[in-house]
Amino acid sequence: MTGIGVAGSDGDLVARARAGDDGAFDALFRKHYAKVVNFALRLQGDTDDAEDIAQTAFVRAHAHVGRIRDGQALLAWLYRTVVNIVRDRAKSASRKPLWRFADLGSTRTAGGSAPVEEVADDSLDPSRRLMAAERDRALERAIAELPLEFREPLVLHHLQQMDVDEVARVLRVPVGTVKSRLSRGRSRLREALAGWFDG
Repeated sequence: MTGIGVAGSDGDLVARARAGDDGAFDALFRKHYAKVVNFALRLQGDTDDAEDIAQTAFVRAHAHVGRIRDGQALLAWLYRTVVNIVRDRAKSASRKPLWRFADLGSTRTAGGSAPVEEVADDSLDPSRRLMAAERDRALERAIAELPLEFREPLVLHHLQQMDVDEVARVLRVPVGTVKSRLSRGRSRLREALAGWFDG
């Protein structure tokens, strides 16, 4: 059975999808697909892989929609599924994420939907642009060397703008563990990037 309308909250749409309304699930897909792709991209850095991972997450969500108890938590469920897929892939191949210093800035939107790629600031002179590019490559390398246990909470908290409680729910670990991993991850980044900071 396909619903006539597709408007509504995630909870309403998930409830309708459970009842067999494919239009409701299509609406959920359109609403959250870009966010899920962006999250996957930030975790492992390849656009094609990110799209494949996001599609797999939605296929799993559709197959298990009856098990999603809280429809309002659908996005967190999708993020957790992406984390699991990336972890599984990391066991068989080394995936290096593509990050930039700008991605850790304060310009992230509340939903974390801003694209990973940033438009260069034309006001920068060539030498400053070159330095910024070198700095971004240094960050990329530093992030690539972080174990997933540190990379995951950093992406969720700093780039997806999720609070610590939400990160804990997505990763299924205690809040204290999230705080510890964030602290240790930041410490590793500071050590790896010490040459880029004054003092």
